[in-house]
Amino acid sequence: MPDAREWIEDPRVVDLLEERMDHKDYLIFRELNKNGRLSDTELAERVGLSRSAARRRRKRLQEEGVLEIFALLVFKHADYTYAEVQITYPVSASQEQIDQFIQELLDDGLVYEVAECMGTHDLMLRVWESSLSEINAHVRKLLHDNDIAESYSVVPITNSYKMFHRDFSVESSED
Repeated sequence: MPDAREWIEDPRVVDLLEERMDHKDYLIFRELNKNGRLSDTELAERVGLSRSAARRRRKRLQEEGVLEIFALLVFKHADYTYAEVQITYPVSASQEQIDQFIQELLDDGLVYEVAECMGTHDLMLRVWESSLSEINAHVRKLLHDNDIAESYSVVPITNSYKMFHRDFSVESSED
């Protein structure tokens, strides 16, 4: 079986990333994606830079918003349930209503992703809870008395194999 992170070595991925960053920045991303807890000294050794150069580049990528290092709650390992909610707006919805609705979703701690879509749906969000019935109750609370959601569907997620460029199909050996 191939290494779980071989995608990051895929020439298509490297080419796409290097359209926006130089090779050393790509290497910094690659190493931090493998292990976001690397010290600047370890990072520098792995990418062939001095510690100060590696730190300066990492900080610049973070300040530009290109790179973010964060903790990720792996719902399936923590035994939480999660779902995708696909929402369609009425054609009469104003941009102000849409913006207000999106802000409400951004402020909701159980909504972990909000994304605009093209095609059949206008908005996709992902929610998590302790059970499907709790997700159902939360989604109803968010959407039923809200004029911005003309229709919606909830798609329970049964397994995530890959998120944020991390392979969750097998237990991590880096813990």
